[in-house]
Amino acid sequence: METVRVLELYSGIGGMHYALKESGVPAEVVAAVDINTMANQIYKHNFPDTPLWNKSIEGLTLEDFAALSVDMVMMSPPCQPFTRIGLQGDVSDPRTKSFLHILHLLPRLHRPPRFILLENVKGFETSAARDRLINTLTECGYVFQEIMASPTSVGIPNSRLRYFLIARRSAENMNIQTGSKVWDVCAQPAEDDLASVSKAACSSTTPPEEKASRELVLYKLETEMQLQRKTTQNSNPDVKQIQDFLEAGSQVNVEEYLLPPKTLLRYSLLLDIVQPTSRRSVCFTKGYGRYVEGTGSVLQGCMDTEVQSVFTDLELLSEEDRLQRLMSLRLRYFTPREVANLMCFPPCFSFPEHISTIQRYRVLGNSLNVLLVAKLVQLLFSTQPTHSCENSSSVAPQPPEPRPGSAEDT
Repeated sequence: METVRVLELYSGIGGMHYALKESGVPAEVVAAVDINTMANQIYKHNFPDTPLWNKSIEGLTLEDFAALSVDMVMMSPPCQPFTRIGLQGDVSDPRTKSFLHILHLLPRLHRPPRFILLENVKGFETSAARDRLINTLTECGYVFQEIMASPTSVGIPNSRLRYFLIARRSAENMNIQTGSKVWDVCAQPAEDDLASVSKAACSSTTPPEEKASRELVLYKLETEMQLQRKTTQNSNPDVKQIQDFLEAGSQVNVEEYLLPPKTLLRYSLLLDIVQPTSRRSVCFTKGYGRYVEGTGSVLQGCMDTEVQSVFTDLELLSEEDRLQRLMSLRLRYFTPREVANLMCFPPCFSFPEHISTIQRYRVLGNSLNVLLVAKLVQLLFSTQPTHSCENSSSVAPQPPEPRPGSAEDT
């Protein structure tokens, strides 16, 4: 197979580039484009030989595409216009302009890219921007598949549900068929075929006796359904444990990452607490380390104390006693390296020394899961027949190799 020439748009810190390498597809990123200065510094630090264009994507021209002669475009457009927090401005949001510019150029290219891979947040699949994308791809003769998937689909203990689209020019004899349905990948797919997932595997039932026993530990601000989901996730043997992604104790200054007393007292009931043996964690966002609710899980450092015992009747205690109880758990933030491990960045990925911890969390929160995207790249280039997810059976994957920088590497 000839080397595929790739244009990486909204390149960020290089998640797509690493996914391309992980996929094993012979490829070369001939240009990466992003306007974020900090992300570009990190990208250049890790890919010094890749041409990096520090410019607005709206400034790209037909001549730029012609000069690059790209075979593939990988892109992760701004997600804020499609999120609830971002007010779901969709195509009217100024941050969507660069993406609409790409859609404007695509039909006008003398040599359109043969392959396209796009990533965005849940919510994009119901947007007007998505409709324009589909119309443009159809006009340009692409076949495509839309997929909703999370890293748990490939054995990674982190929930990060995202919309993906893979597209190929119809002349390339792509084996997937264009359809209006978005595949919902929430089971465990085969290691070599992400499309072989059965939607039926997403549902689960709970025996009454288990349900009754778990009601005893509903001690925080969470619903029974949320607790049931966490329990189900933690019992999935096809997903690796959190401890496989942690830095060795000697490499972490634990005191630096402990939650401060003020945070413990104010937000203890909102924390998503995981243990080294857990097989789940919530999505890490760019607000991790600064905000608490919905920004990412925290790790229990002391396993001699039971979480349930700490939170039982906690509100009845004095502030001093509450703090003493909470501090006994030794709750800490995941380090930036550990977040990167959970997002499957390789050991060679690093940050320039001047990038602060908060800045590292921010750019990681804007990135993607490398292994999941690598599987989608493999699917895009696969010559093997794929199947409708409604007619296929779910096959659990072999657990992935320990991620670089994890405790198992030491």
